[in-house]
Amino acid sequence: MHTLPLPLARLAVFTPFSKLSDEQLILLSYHIEICHAEAGSEISPMGDSRLEELFLLNGQVEIQSEKHDVIMLSAEDDRSRFSLLNVRPSPNQIISHTPVEYFLLSPEFIQSLQAEYSPSDQPLAEILANEKSHPLVIKFYRSLLADNISLPALPEVTLRVSKAIADEGNVHHISTLIAADASISARILKLANSPLYRACQSISQLPEAIKRLGLNATRHLILAFALHEQHQQLAPNWIRKRLLRSWKESIQLASLCYVLAKKCTKIPPEEALLAGLLHNIGELPLLQFCDQYPELANDPDYLDQIIQEARGQAGAMILHRWNLPRSLVVAVQHADTWFYEANGEEATLTDILILARLHSLAMNDASPFAPNIRQVPSYEKVSPGALTKEQRLEILEDAKEQITEIKNLLNH
Repeated sequence: MHTLPLPLARLAVFTPFSKLSDEQLILLSYHIEICHAEAGSEISPMGDSRLEELFLLNGQVEIQSEKHDVIMLSAEDDRSRFSLLNVRPSPNQIISHTPVEYFLLSPEFIQSLQAEYSPSDQPLAEILANEKSHPLVIKFYRSLLADNISLPALPEVTLRVSKAIADEGNVHHISTLIAADASISARILKLANSPLYRACQSISQLPEAIKRLGLNATRHLILAFALHEQHQQLAPNWIRKRLLRSWKESIQLASLCYVLAKKCTKIPPEEALLAGLLHNIGELPLLQFCDQYPELANDPDYLDQIIQEARGQAGAMILHRWNLPRSLVVAVQHADTWFYEANGEEATLTDILILARLHSLAMNDASPFAPNIRQVPSYEKVSPGALTKEQRLEILEDAKEQITEIKNLLNH
């Protein structure tokens, strides 16, 4: 099961974050990795010298002072709105009384979030970017944080279907909602009857198609099919061309992600397909912003640099607002981080996305700056097959028909 991002309202409960804007809270959520501890575990030793602050999300802990005084504290208590490492008297030892969830943050990062900013001087823009960022990237983040750029909304059909699945999971009700969109209905039926699902018997009704695909797969696929509309906005011709290129790239990547997930991991292939389609959704607000700079139309290389630097963070903000699983948010955020390395030995969506991007670039000879595929951490976590000039990728070569089938479904 993939963990959803922490709701912004839950983060705002903690006193250091109570006055932060929604955009700041979204940024905060990207830096949080939830830790788990069983009952009786030592979370923080006496005189802990760590540099992070510790915040309790769920469960109950015992805080024991140097004088052996014990305080019982649960996540619902008022004092849990502060860092547990600041509970007095100190120094103290923190032991989980029940299974608990908590997270750690550096004081410097918290102070950066709390710093006041104005449209002309926003520390957050510099946090999202870095000292080597293009000036336009910093301007983009400033506009984004000042709400001068609108992020795309979750497609309406996806919103309705997701709510129906969460509320009741009634297949006939869900099929009625999907049937309101003839294009998506047709593609759901076509996919359910395709060789991808080894269909031995043809079906013609949406309820049967949903049962064959499964509710979670249906939800992911509906969003995937609805995304095309996000790339059809009114814009100057040069931006429309860039949007069309972006959509074609996402279709290619989604196909590769689907096949890699299905053949090499336990991750649902529909979820990997969605990650591939979403990997560059951050380009939508970026291109909306770049519309103010028509000179970029004549400098596509510079435009590509700007987009590659900022689309991951912008895309993660969009997916967080859509309340999509954290695994998808993280994958999109780090799609351009070749040497990203998640904790654990199991392959993640991020691993699949990074590997699929490298395969795609190698197949198209598209980037001389991409690293050797065998050098990235994701390579060892996803069964890679052979990749040479003579034999690109055995797994994907064997799956050409599947890739073509997926591309046809997404291109309509």
